[in-house]
Amino acid sequence: MERAILFLLGLFAISSLAFSQIDSTINTDQILDDLENAAEMDEELYISEELLEELTELQNGQKPNLNNLSYETAIRILHWNDYQYYQLQLYIENYGQLASIYEVSAIDGFTEEDMRRLLSKVQVLPVVGREPFFKNFFAKSSQSLIIRHSQILEQQAGYDTTRSNHYAGSPGHDCFRYSFSTQGRFFLKISGEKDPGEQFFRGEQKYGFDFYSGSASIKDFGIVKAAVLGDYRLNFGQGLVLGSSLLSGKGSSPDAIRRFSTGIRAVAPSNEGDFLRGGAVTLGNHKTSGTVFAGRQYGGLDNCFGADISYQRALFKIGARVIGYSTTDTSANALQLFKSSCTPTGFNASVDYQCIVKRQVLFGEVAVNQAGEVGFLQTALLNLSPTFKTAIVFRYYSKGYNSAMGRAFGSTSHNSGEVGLYVTSSWIVNRKCIIDFHSDYYRLTWLSYRTDAPATGSDFGISAQYELSRYSNVSAKYTFRSKSQNSSENPYYKEISETQRHKFRLQWTNEPYPFLKLKTEADWQLNRAVSDQTNKCGFLIYQDVAIEIAKCGLAFHTRLAYFDTDSYDERQYAYEDDVYDTFTIGSYYYKGIRGYFVVRYKYKWLSLWLRLSQTYYIDRQVISSGLTEIDKPHKTELKLQAMFSL
Repeated sequence: MERAILFLLGLFAISSLAFSQIDSTINTDQILDDLENAAEMDEELYISEELLEELTELQNGQKPNLNNLSYETAIRILHWNDYQYYQLQLYIENYGQLASIYEVSAIDGFTEEDMRRLLSKVQVLPVVGREPFFKNFFAKSSQSLIIRHSQILEQQAGYDTTRSNHYAGSPGHDCFRYSFSTQGRFFLKISGEKDPGEQFFRGEQKYGFDFYSGSASIKDFGIVKAAVLGDYRLNFGQGLVLGSSLLSGKGSSPDAIRRFSTGIRAVAPSNEGDFLRGGAVTLGNHKTSGTVFAGRQYGGLDNCFGADISYQRALFKIGARVIGYSTTDTSANALQLFKSSCTPTGFNASVDYQCIVKRQVLFGEVAVNQAGEVGFLQTALLNLSPTFKTAIVFRYYSKGYNSAMGRAFGSTSHNSGEVGLYVTSSWIVNRKCIIDFHSDYYRLTWLSYRTDAPATGSDFGISAQYELSRYSNVSAKYTFRSKSQNSSENPYYKEISETQRHKFRLQWTNEPYPFLKLKTEADWQLNRAVSDQTNKCGFLIYQDVAIEIAKCGLAFHTRLAYFDTDSYDERQYAYEDDVYDTFTIGSYYYKGIRGYFVVRYKYKWLSLWLRLSQTYYIDRQVISSGLTEIDKPHKTELKLQAMFSL
């Protein structure tokens, strides 16, 4: 252990020899921070496929084109406000496409400082007109095939065939994903997955993978804006009714709180998760559009159908939607979701809007379910000056409100039995320093995860980012959370008690050379039980090193981390580099050392990845329990991936 700590300190010393601001690519730290915040909600972490693909593209150096910039990318990634995006589109409409990035300074709403920040984050390329579609169907097409295998190298108890109860299949996790697209108008996606322990082309899985997914879709064919047959997700309004493509939870900055109506999105997910299998179509133009859909929610609703209609102008948008659903599942969980004591059926309807008033943005949504219960969300996004913006969010979800496919802003993922007020602000102090602040006070009026009675809660956080030089930045963050939850002391009577959490994070990123990036982070957490005044702590420190040698197509990413927590409740979350098209939010708990190593080799149409990770526990000799038990103090995972691109 001492050697590991000395090695960490040595890497920290090396990273301090030079300074850098990671300004050569788009800064995705805010998005990754939101992912970690969602994981800390103690509920299921859901990462949308849109966000996954977007992060993958950005981290592989693909910069947005200002002449063809999407609304969500402008707001979510570039941290623009709505007025700036509106003025960019108005400028292009009046004067034509941008010829240089320096034209941005002539657009109302942008300063020279804004232009300077964009220089290395975006590109300006001409958007060419469309050519005959069928004539160039294959000539303008692209396709890729990803094949991935991963496996825990230590033997788990479930693979011991001498046991009466054991897995029938192999310990490997295997999947593939094939995608074909042409001219940005036709898309075909197919994927398959085999979970660890499942059989493969034998036994109960005679057809190979235990899960298959696929979709075929088109975009922008005359009046048809989008159409899909197969697997897809829907995202309308602020997620109170249809939010299956959203990251759940609360954002930590004014740019992170808004949900975007991306409409229909064809998918071929490798996880057996939240999506619809059926068909959907959107008809209309850039002002008015209507969507109808029908299908079966995989792993959930037996029948799901509905419609959405929206109207938008440059400064105003309004939409309305209705969805009906049913299932034959009469389990307690399903009945609780539908607030019913019989076979669950239900519907939801909602209206949402967004308007820009003198550079200020107002948006919200009001929804109702089959029982007449209401969900309401209203937000004011105030751009008070070029250097200061704030957002105020009020939500009210009655305890009888439910939405089988909703995922809106809130303290819990089910958007039921909650009322709260959330305020977040961002202040650009100067060219080097940015300070973010957020606070939330809410009341849960019904039962929730680990809380068997109505309760109150509050969150508070402040963070600061500072550029030490052009090639270095440091950030610090403090968050406080007060939450009432069940006491674990009495197994028969769930007494509600208050728990306070203090969390500190210090992060330093460095780029001493163009081919070398370093990141050092330290996290400390204190959980305090108010009832008995007991304190429990958790600590994590890690060092990341990334080396990319573009000439020979090689890239290396590695991490060494040390963690020490008093219990599972003090666990620490941290984003980890992974193979292409995969993201991992690591959970660090108990006491030990974790490290991983990722190597990528790229040559023309072939890319190869290898990832080896291991967690070594210092305070225990057995890991996990049941069929996943490992009778060693370490757990090692190997991932191999190949991608063929044409």
